[in-house]
Amino acid sequence: MLALSLIGAALVAPAQARADTTFSAKIDFGTATTVPVSGYALDHGQAFGARTGTDQGTGLTYGWVGLANTTPLDLTGNGRDRGTAEPDRLLATLVHMQLPASSAGVKTPGRWEIAVPNGTYTVTVAVGDATSVDSSHALQVENQNAVDGFVPTSATKYQTRTVQPTVADGRLTISPLGGSNTKIAYVTIAPLADSTVHPEVRTVTPANTTTGAAPTGSVVADLRLVGPGVDAATLTGGTVTLKESATGAAVAARVITSGGGDVINLSPTTGLKANTRYRFSVTSGARDLDGRTFTPWSSVFTTGAGTGTGTIAFDKVATSATGRSFASVVKGPDAKLYASTLDGYILRYAIAADGTLSGAETISTVRTDATARGLPGAPNRSIIGMAFDPSSTAAAPVLWITSNTMYAGGTPNEPDWSSSIARLSGPGLGTYTEVISRLPRSVKDHETNSLAFGPDGALYVAQGANNAMGAADPAWGNRPEHLLNAAVLRLDPAKLPASGAVDVRTESPGTYNPFAPNAPLTLYATGVRNAYDLVWHTNGHLYTPTNGSAAGGNTPATPTPLPAACSRRIDATTAGSYTGPTVPGITSNPVAETDYVFDVKKNRYYGHPNPARCEWVLAGGNPTSGTSPFEVTGYPVGTQPDRNLDSAGMYDAGLHASADGVVEYRGNAFGGALKGKLLVVRYSSGQDIEVFGVDAQGKLSAPTTGITGFTGFQQPLDVTEDTAKGTLYVTELGASKITLLRPRV
Repeated sequence: MLALSLIGAALVAPAQARADTTFSAKIDFGTATTVPVSGYALDHGQAFGARTGTDQGTGLTYGWVGLANTTPLDLTGNGRDRGTAEPDRLLATLVHMQLPASSAGVKTPGRWEIAVPNGTYTVTVAVGDATSVDSSHALQVENQNAVDGFVPTSATKYQTRTVQPTVADGRLTISPLGGSNTKIAYVTIAPLADSTVHPEVRTVTPANTTTGAAPTGSVVADLRLVGPGVDAATLTGGTVTLKESATGAAVAARVITSGGGDVINLSPTTGLKANTRYRFSVTSGARDLDGRTFTPWSSVFTTGAGTGTGTIAFDKVATSATGRSFASVVKGPDAKLYASTLDGYILRYAIAADGTLSGAETISTVRTDATARGLPGAPNRSIIGMAFDPSSTAAAPVLWITSNTMYAGGTPNEPDWSSSIARLSGPGLGTYTEVISRLPRSVKDHETNSLAFGPDGALYVAQGANNAMGAADPAWGNRPEHLLNAAVLRLDPAKLPASGAVDVRTESPGTYNPFAPNAPLTLYATGVRNAYDLVWHTNGHLYTPTNGSAAGGNTPATPTPLPAACSRRIDATTAGSYTGPTVPGITSNPVAETDYVFDVKKNRYYGHPNPARCEWVLAGGNPTSGTSPFEVTGYPVGTQPDRNLDSAGMYDAGLHASADGVVEYRGNAFGGALKGKLLVVRYSSGQDIEVFGVDAQGKLSAPTTGITGFTGFQQPLDVTEDTAKGTLYVTELGASKITLLRPRV
């Protein structure tokens, strides 16, 4: 926990730890009487503390702690010295990190730690024993793997490995987790020869040494960035790999980054084997957009047996919808399937009796309009939101859309205030009518996303954030939040002018005020970071899956005095003037947010700060020393959540899930077992569809995963249902296709 020195100041975690240029250490493990190899200090099992004994160096603090805590642990008696017969004296001595019951010494397993300046190091470790091969050695250095299940033989008794971990807590930790009777012989710790600041993996999902991982999932690496993001072109099968740990067999996979360029995602093209150990690695061949190489990384995890599917199962069926960057899908009033693309097309397909698609019609209205008006990036535009007007008929459909500049990756530079809402109508949806212009937009892929008509006839809009965690940060072009960012907006069509678009830019030279009487576009709920999709359930609730931030974002600090924005918060009518809490900012928050599904309620807050609205606290704050819902441990203990936070309406969709498309299943398949449940598409770590139960009060149950037919997609973005058949259509951005899911009978 970081100490708070000044209310309103920033709590600073370094955006990137630098290699220390002076600290180094060499430790020879053995017995209390061992004379260490020249240049090495001796460790013979003492509890962690300052070392002052003979042959233990000068000014060093190291020793042993518990396997699951930092309580000092005395393992004296676990050292062994096999004599001088070994060619390498360093390998002739050792300490048991995990002592078998039959051996003399301390049976409690322990970790070894040494106090070091924070930074990135080159660490070489060795395991083995001259007289015994009854071990399965494992060593984890910080949060990555060095030695994984090395079983010695009479011919190969030792294994030596080198890793480059980053220390951020002042202690380098070496753990035998995952091993059996692990014996450590020596360790060397040296600063990197290259003092350049490099991007690197911060954590992975599944985390290092995880057991029971889903065989259908992906591996997602959360990053510590230096520049604007990952260079996707350098993510190849040679630079990012997944291999079976025992055999070294490579897993066929697709490697991508997120739209924000802030993760590395490895997605196997088929499911992984059950109950199998895998090694995930990132090499220095991966680079950021400024050409900096990544610090190498390696971690291991073991899959579980998978989950049962019960009575619900779908069959995947290929369709003719291929070769496009499909984003969103919706069934029209004409019983046809409409699919938008990230470059501005809408494809319309006839749906056959068996659910397959045919007769593709290409609608280029958005691209034609962009070219005619000379919009940035024309003719390309990204169409995310699609919602048919309630007055639409089969003969005269009217389609509302969101239109954004297209972010194709690379250095982020998309123009702010460049998103819009439009209406397509007329023959072939060929008439483009812009109704809302100059919505805010991030430099990357946070934009004006999906649309849904509510039971009140209003149009509800998912508006993305401009940055990671509420305050400007370099990875997101240092662009601040504006008044309409990170929110669910409400558009009342009855308040639109008879002609012309409403300019909703809220900052100079714009003058739009969503709080003004008769404003057509207003704030419905706030703090919704980057909701891709939203759905009005038949129970009257509005649900929206929402992407949380990767690690490394900045949160805003509350200023003194409070700004004028605090007089117009959306909860001011019911809660009065805003007076706090006052919170510090966090710079480069080292902990990623989870993804969410929100049960959105009018005038409530859902955790993404926006200083333009007098919203300062990220997620659940850090109110107690215990574990609290959606807590942010970078805050000092006692940091209360925003008074308007609707914690009861926040549900966990999974870390790095990229929870995107959502639909309420309305079909009667499986005896109605799926009816009324929420189906949420996870683009990233799951690459699947998870299912949330919905009770009579609208509360969601924990999600179910692993349903047959709901796994193994390639970067799925959206889902829609043909309620007449109970079939589903899923857009797979990674495969440039739309997949049909038929209920299995």
